[in-house]
Amino acid sequence: MQDSTETDGPIIIEAWIGDSPKIDDSDEYEVPGWGDPLVHAAESFNRTHPEYLVRIRKIDFREMPKAVADAVARGNPPDVVEYVYTATQVALDTRARNGDSLFVPVQRAVGDRTKILGEPVVIQDLVPAARDYWSRGGELVSMPTWVTANILYANKAVLERAGVERMPATWQELTAACAAIAKLPDGPAHGVSWPNYGWLFHTEIVGQGGLLSNRDNGRSGRSTRVFLDSPEILNYVQWWKSMHESGYYYYTGERNDYFGGMEAFARQEVAFVVTSSAVGHDMTTIAAEAGIELMADRLPRFNEQPYTGGPFGGQSFFLTDGLPKEKEDGALAFLQHQLNPQHAIARMHDRSLPLTLPAYEQVVADHRVEPYPGFRVATEQVASSNRTPATAGPLLGDLNGINGVITVAMDDVLLRGAEPTSRFRAATEEAQRLLDRHNAAAFAYPPVTPDALTITA
Repeated sequence: MQDSTETDGPIIIEAWIGDSPKIDDSDEYEVPGWGDPLVHAAESFNRTHPEYLVRIRKIDFREMPKAVADAVARGNPPDVVEYVYTATQVALDTRARNGDSLFVPVQRAVGDRTKILGEPVVIQDLVPAARDYWSRGGELVSMPTWVTANILYANKAVLERAGVERMPATWQELTAACAAIAKLPDGPAHGVSWPNYGWLFHTEIVGQGGLLSNRDNGRSGRSTRVFLDSPEILNYVQWWKSMHESGYYYYTGERNDYFGGMEAFARQEVAFVVTSSAVGHDMTTIAAEAGIELMADRLPRFNEQPYTGGPFGGQSFFLTDGLPKEKEDGALAFLQHQLNPQHAIARMHDRSLPLTLPAYEQVVADHRVEPYPGFRVATEQVASSNRTPATAGPLLGDLNGINGVITVAMDDVLLRGAEPTSRFRAATEEAQRLLDRHNAAAFAYPPVTPDALTITA
């Protein structure tokens, strides 16, 4: 890392941001332009603060934790790093060469300042649910960069032909809608598709008031137990299994596969599909090219209890501890700059939901036009979320690996006839071993960086 004492040029801030994976071995990206809003924010910051140079490096988000650990081993870690949400605890447990935590909580570094290098501090402007997710013990540990929520899309014409008068709000209503669609003589082969993905399990647990792990999902202390055979998960698995056996649910056969369901929707093989708001623009294009008029709403939940919101996906910036004062101030100023009103609102035209209250107010203004169907619904999901440990989402070690255990178990239920209770009891034991292995590194003396550092999706 370059110190301001080493050169008469600008103080360089090395910022590593998560990039989209590439499609197989090609040069095409699964999500083109991922990270570009941060590139633009860095360019804007550099123009405003010519004494600094934020230098962006894009890295496949799946490889980011390992890339950082390798950089620490070489003695040249970046100054700020963007981690995907499933790697939040991994980031918190990543160690510097001296064994201390590599990153300092952003809120602690900001202190009571309201401006840094003239940049207004926007921590207090964060949407509460976003702030909760990236906090530990009430302290904001990292600065969010974007958020996304899951949405249920539907083919309006098919629903009208089947006599489905409104978007389903519960599992039972979705089942009934799929049954009506199945009766159409020339209707879709299946009613609905959604990915076999850990994030959806987290969401459906929340809808029943459950937790994925102990100590309030890791919000009141480090999680040491994981619950994959809870009544809430088994309720979801049993309903999912019944939907699949009835032919109402279409499984692509691939885990973590959002795009497969979207493609089936475009081929009009399903009437409903669940996907992420991060690809809302893509969904709009796919539907338009297929001649489909979209409807969008929140995910159906277990029952008709008041909607509680739920965990979302996204990424956030972590700040390396021990930077020279001038460099740390520059890095902190950039973290505020990338979410100032101009950039927070611009981000909404890319792949993020509003992260700040001023941006949210822009979205709900009467004159505001949605950038794509479902954007406002997804925005309200995040903004109206109850502030509980469940809705904040799980914060625990090797969440990525645990999600993988969940999806393999569900794959076995759907494709190989595994009995849900016993299969998810075995999954709990496997996930517990992963969590124990992660925590062993964190509890060691001196603590070391965990070795499960590659994100699969």
